[in-house]
Amino acid sequence: MSRLLPRALPLCAVTLLLATTIAAPAASASPGSGTHPARTPPATTPSPEAVQGFVDTRVPELLEAHGAPGVAVTVVADGTQVASAAHGMADLARSTPLEEATHSFPTASIAKSFTAMAVLQLVERGDIDLGEDITTYLPDDVRVADTHPGEPVTVHHLLTHTAGFAETLARDDPDDPGSWRSAREFLRETTADRIFPPGEFSAYSNYGTGLAGLIVEEVGGQPFEEYVHEHVFTPLGMEGTEFGQLDELAETHDLVTLHLPDGSVAVNDRIPLTAAGGAVTTTDDMARFMLALLDGGELDGERVLHPESVEMMLDRQYEYHPEGTALGYGTYEWRVGPPRGVGHGGDLGGLHTGYILLPEIDTGMFVTVNGSDPEPGESILDDLRFAVLRAFADTFAPTDPPQGELDHEADLGVYTGTYATTRRPTGGVERLIPLFDSMTVRDAGNGSLRVSGAVVPEERWLPAGEGVFVAENGTDELLFVVEDDRATSVYLGLNPTNGYDRTTFSTNPTVLLVLVGVALLVLVSGMVRVRRPRGGLQIAALVSGSLTGLACLVWVGLAVYALMDLERMRDWIFDTPFLLTLPLTLALPLAVVSLGFAVTMWVNRWWGPVRRFHYTLLPLSAFVVIAIGASYGIVWTP
Repeated sequence: MSRLLPRALPLCAVTLLLATTIAAPAASASPGSGTHPARTPPATTPSPEAVQGFVDTRVPELLEAHGAPGVAVTVVADGTQVASAAHGMADLARSTPLEEATHSFPTASIAKSFTAMAVLQLVERGDIDLGEDITTYLPDDVRVADTHPGEPVTVHHLLTHTAGFAETLARDDPDDPGSWRSAREFLRETTADRIFPPGEFSAYSNYGTGLAGLIVEEVGGQPFEEYVHEHVFTPLGMEGTEFGQLDELAETHDLVTLHLPDGSVAVNDRIPLTAAGGAVTTTDDMARFMLALLDGGELDGERVLHPESVEMMLDRQYEYHPEGTALGYGTYEWRVGPPRGVGHGGDLGGLHTGYILLPEIDTGMFVTVNGSDPEPGESILDDLRFAVLRAFADTFAPTDPPQGELDHEADLGVYTGTYATTRRPTGGVERLIPLFDSMTVRDAGNGSLRVSGAVVPEERWLPAGEGVFVAENGTDELLFVVEDDRATSVYLGLNPTNGYDRTTFSTNPTVLLVLVGVALLVLVSGMVRVRRPRGGLQIAALVSGSLTGLACLVWVGLAVYALMDLERMRDWIFDTPFLLTLPLTLALPLAVVSLGFAVTMWVNRWWGPVRRFHYTLLPLSAFVVIAIGASYGIVWTP
């Protein structure tokens, strides 16, 4: 699931890194998302008694196993809310029990489903065309980069995260009221690069949903928050759901406290793009929202969408592979089934939410967790929220995991290579993200693939169809997009909201890290090798060379330290980026000076040829490290 705001991106999908981002969108509500025919008996709508037993027994068991502060759930089935429960604490410091009937919860990115519903209402009125250039609806002072002439971004692209926008990590400082902006102000001052042609890849984008919210405001003729309240929440009787800033909403809603993994209180972020995730809700309200979607857009005689529009929300509007999970309008598939599961998830610092609809059995579940697991699981998709959704689907709508088998005749070289996330920033130190959020695919030599990366378990992946590979334990799939006998991108079945496109030699993280490693070895050798300087210039040359190497090594040390403490890395990237840029910024003039000394050495024939050559390698190696660092925004520029 993707993190909503940069501060909330614990750099998870990237292991060091980030949402969403990103973040982290979509996890399976069952083990595996394959399309292979299920061998289990057909699922049926669960009874209220069975569901109540699940939320009263299984959910607290999972809470105890994961150690999060608290969890609240609600389940709908057969046209009614059949069960709700809360377990654990709303506030650890005050020992306040969590109550599903009284507490409110931030939605994070689940709010994107509300926004999509508002857009589709205006489509029904004929005021918005899903295939129209979005600049038709945006105010003149909000511009969209025309990076791909003749290929405009449409409303369809915004609702499916396929506009091709780079990740935008600009934010407002929650401690500085002077930095706070409305969505209109934010979008007027922030323009995301378009790094892909529209429709080529999915790349989860809060910026894109923010634009969709502004379009609702412009076309609907009233502020976005007011429009959704009047046309979505009020007709559905969602009296406890509201868009706005969390600190302000806390004055009128009994919000739970959000907790970091160590139990401390998370800071409430400012969310300028409220349409992308700035809302609060209750379990009862989420039950009403799910019931309306399962009943074709109507609840208690009030219709908010026509059945055809609801179908567009829940249907496959963008698919990267015919056998993989897909994106709807404001939703995405958790699994393709049968039974099929579709919904949305959301994350903030100290909050994880998700809902899943199983339309074939007229059932849905919403879950919210007001904290992170104290101990990370083997996968970023192993938190309590996912565990509850997965257990629910496994209990009431079980499917058999997809199966693969070794294929010694297959040409697996089509798929080998390194792929980087499509959800990537293009400016500042945030460019570090794709350096870590990547995956390397190798031919294991036995009819299977071996894959390594931040978001995939390093294990064998077995062929299961054209461009489809299944993890040996059956928990996920890799689905490759192949063009001209060469894979151009790959997606995880658990996450259709962003993919991984093939890197070139100059952008391959593995190649770049190897180059940095070799350059650092040269720099270290220059620092430890003993020479006998003669005169002040030679002493200055040695000092300059040593300081150059030291500056590069300090940066590497900071990076390694941050990788061991992801919260620290997040703080450095978003709050004090100068700490990451300072070492290589200082290394640049030192390397220039050292290169000057190297030239002087050759002209004056200091030392022997071997030593002169070795010294010359020092600034050249530093330039390699600096150039690679600069490509990832780790060198300060005016």
